[in-house]
Amino acid sequence: ALRSAAQMVSHEVSIGLIIITVLIRVGSRNSSEIVTAQRQIWFGIPLFPVLVMSSIPRPAETNRAA
Repeated sequence: ALRSAAQMVSHEVSIGLIIITVLIRVGSRNSSEIVTAQRQIWFGIPLFPVLVMSSIPRPAETNRAA
C-alpha cells in the first residue's frame, strides 16, 4: 500500500510540473487565455520536452500500458 501511494504521488508531481510550465508560459490560469496564447504557435513546438514528459505519467496514472 505504501509503494502504490508513493507511486501515485510521484505521478501527480510530474503532471503538476507539466501544467505549471504551461501556466508560466501563458501567464494566466484562464483556459481561454491559454487557447488564445497558442494562436501564434502551438505550445507543443517550443515545449517539446514537456510534451514528451507528459507521455510518460499519463498512461501510468491510468494504470494502462502505453
